[in-house]
Amino acid sequence: MKLIIMRHGEAERFQTLDKTRNLTNLGRKQASQAGRWLNTCLGPEQPVDIALVSSYIRARQTFEQLCEMVAVTRKKVCEDVVPEGDPKIVHDLIKALFNDKSKASVVLIVSHMPFVSYFLEEVHVDKKSMLFGTSSMVVINYDLVAGAGKIESIYHPV
Repeated sequence: MKLIIMRHGEAERFQTLDKTRNLTNLGRKQASQAGRWLNTCLGPEQPVDIALVSSYIRARQTFEQLCEMVAVTRKKVCEDVVPEGDPKIVHDLIKALFNDKSKASVVLIVSHMPFVSYFLEEVHVDKKSMLFGTSSMVVINYDLVAGAGKIESIYHPV
């Protein structure tokens, strides 16, 4: 099972409401490049079974750009993967998705700092963490029995 953790692309400077910030032109380009990389990483025949996407505009725009390169079977806008989300709650949700009868084998999360760093630490077998640049991704080879996984690939945009 693959668990993909992605930070949104570069966004506009801060607005009155953080959740209304849009991607910049560079952010859209970063998300498209990340989509090409993910397509190569997964293989063109392997879709993302379900994507959990933050409700913030920049995360949804990142997901839209990514979808131009990667097939996604199902998308769910998720209030639990916002910047202040609780990684333990989302980890429980991921376990349920992998255990579900639909047999999801590839799950993508499109979120924000600091959530992505804390979530990586939550699901990594050695509790490893990292700082995510904009449009960075980590692919985890997730073991449902262990409830954790190891990093298979890391992508950082150029």
